[in-house]
Amino acid sequence: MRFSNLPIGLSELEKAAEEFRREHERVFDVILYGSVTQGKEAPNDLDFMVLLTGADDVERFELAFEFKEMLIDRGFPHERLDVKAMNLEQMWDPNYLAVPGLIITGYSLIRRRPLHELMNGEGYALFILDVRGMTKNEKNKFSFALRGRDGKTGILRDLGGRYLAPWVVLLPVEVTYSFKEFLKMWKVPYELYLMFGTLYESKDWRIEEGIVRP
Repeated sequence: MRFSNLPIGLSELEKAAEEFRREHERVFDVILYGSVTQGKEAPNDLDFMVLLTGADDVERFELAFEFKEMLIDRGFPHERLDVKAMNLEQMWDPNYLAVPGLIITGYSLIRRRPLHELMNGEGYALFILDVRGMTKNEKNKFSFALRGRDGKTGILRDLGGRYLAPWVVLLPVEVTYSFKEFLKMWKVPYELYLMFGTLYESKDWRIEEGIVRP
């Protein structure tokens, strides 16, 4: 996996996180998350969450500060760094608003995989597009750019997305910003929902009824 505009390579960042974990027994993982893991080319902030076990408030503050200093020493710009720390128990606290974003967009620097994969799921970006301000001709042109003339190509194919319903599309979370740039170019308003999901069942009733062959 690759992320744009990190001051150092991802493998070097993973090694730094592993070194930090070895030095501090309360550190369970270090998560990179936010706009950089959603594919933004020039993120305003670089967001990290240090996951801890059994740390009090003082320890959480000190460990977040220490990891931030480690990143600064490796070339990360101070003004763009946002480093926080939380205990694993807080992952189940409904009042901790950062948790959904961590699970859906987070990348484990220790385990070197996205968090949603570690939880046997996928991270998605669901877009509801508002084309009410477009003329019929503009809608047709936008639809061709979105899905191609055959309904199977366009930017959705390029980004690995799916057209779920009229003007509702689902994409992998890591291409969120690429699709947002596409919508900005077309001046299309939208609602965006970040989602966690896992394939529960795939069934084709036509096969069971003998309408089509498997």
